[in-house]
Amino acid sequence: MLSEKDYAALRERLPFWDFIPEDLAEQLRTHSYMRDFIAGEKITDAGNSNIGLVVVMTGRIRVSLVSSNAREVTISVARRDEIIYIGGNPTPNVLNNYELEAEVDSRGIVMQLVDFEKLLRADVRIENTVLRSVLGLFNRILFDMQNFLFQDLDSRLAAQLLFEYHQQGSPIIATTHQRIANSIASSREVVSRTLKLWERRGLLTLSRGKITLHNMDELTMMAGD
Repeated sequence: MLSEKDYAALRERLPFWDFIPEDLAEQLRTHSYMRDFIAGEKITDAGNSNIGLVVVMTGRIRVSLVSSNAREVTISVARRDEIIYIGGNPTPNVLNNYELEAEVDSRGIVMQLVDFEKLLRADVRIENTVLRSVLGLFNRILFDMQNFLFQDLDSRLAAQLLFEYHQQGSPIIATTHQRIANSIASSREVVSRTLKLWERRGLLTLSRGKITLHNMDELTMMAGD
């Protein structure tokens, strides 16, 4: 059960709160809960979950699609105050083979699947709000597909490093080669080999769990920005 403070936080962050019937709102408080996730923790496993949605309070949670041979592609990273809609969405099988993983130590409000499905049935405006969010996810997937099809590896890798630089607000990026590979639909071996070449060129420095960027101008040119 959510505390009064956490319940207020949930009300503030759900864009459809005003459409929720009063009796159902009380159920949400009773059945939802605050949860801490440690860095690297798998929150869901290939679609096997009773979670309906997660409201990210702190940290970062990565959403990935997983293939039958266990290859992963990152499709979004949710940050503070963002909502991840998982089960029960109005477009079945959209996230049929997804995984959620905490990139860093994170905290979030978790709503159970059964309660989320009740929400979707309670008011068409709630369903429409969730549908718009899922369509936004589709747009992100289509954008990434365009990059995979029409940009070479160097461009995608440089763009991803710059994206992480802007997101983290520092040239010292906390990440791993595997995480980058998942984000640009490549393999860890290829990413590691390319990063080592760039290190020899003086573009960056590699260390355990971190990449320090040195030449932003050249990386920007490589990314095609």
